[in-house]
Amino acid sequence: MIARLKAALEGAQSVALVCHLSPDMDTLGSAVALRYILEAQGKRAVVYDQDEVPERYLFLEGLDAVRRPDGEVYDLALAVDVSDEARMGEAARVFAAARSRAMIDHHRTTAPFAPVYVLRPEAAATAQIVAELCAYFGWEIPQPAAMCLCAGMSTDTGNFSFDSVTGDTFRAAGACVDRGARVSAITERLYRTSTLGHVRMMGRVLNGLEMRCGGKIALLCARQSDFAELNATREDAEGIVNLGLEIEGVQAAALLTEREGLIKCSLRAKEPLDVSAVASRFGGGGHIRAAGCSFEGAALEEARERIARALEEIVS
Repeated sequence: MIARLKAALEGAQSVALVCHLSPDMDTLGSAVALRYILEAQGKRAVVYDQDEVPERYLFLEGLDAVRRPDGEVYDLALAVDVSDEARMGEAARVFAAARSRAMIDHHRTTAPFAPVYVLRPEAAATAQIVAELCAYFGWEIPQPAAMCLCAGMSTDTGNFSFDSVTGDTFRAAGACVDRGARVSAITERLYRTSTLGHVRMMGRVLNGLEMRCGGKIALLCARQSDFAELNATREDAEGIVNLGLEIEGVQAAALLTEREGLIKCSLRAKEPLDVSAVASRFGGGGHIRAAGCSFEGAALEEARERIARALEEIVS
């Protein structure tokens, strides 16, 4: 299948690189890196996402060129770090309209939805897979692409701290460093810089922390009113769920973020728990230790109780 992906990429003159909803650095970094790599081969490549690129990622070259879905038809559409077609949102129409389709992903819950695919759930990040494919294909990684791939691996591994990290992950990241990726710049912008809104939101959310199951579960909520009162953006709530997991004795944490008509839930866990199974119960998915799901039309309190009960089943 890897040979088929190489043939598909080399045989296409125009490529649409499709990211998932609420894009993280892995989907964006992998797609933008591939854009640079394909453009270096004389091809036309465009990155698509339904949602805006988070502002904190825009320090990386090329992410400001991500486009919203349109009606253009490409020789090949490549879904990057997308676990299922629904996760493309409106960008699914760009994927469906292409003359051929392929996908690259590392989520354990992913089932193939394209005739050509590379699925490696053992990889710590899709960016790792892209870096390894480039080495296997003999393709050079331009410096801006190396930055994007290194950042993608970093964010999907908790800055290389999760148990998904292997020697292959470090070797892939090392190859990016050899091509000009600056780890210090990535670390400074992603882990040592916060907006005022993020700091205020952390305080508000942590103030409402609720512990369940004898202190083994941490429940956090970001209410719609919080964002308005604190002049914070949705992006300012990202990553706060990890603080719940840092509490001594906590085995699983959930952050429920309230939006108009929708409750978004981010889940985190420590070994040996599997929160992807919990997310799957509610139509979501992800990784064993980091997953997510959404509740449409539900009240925040209702969604919180449903998640709490599901987490209690795997903790107790």
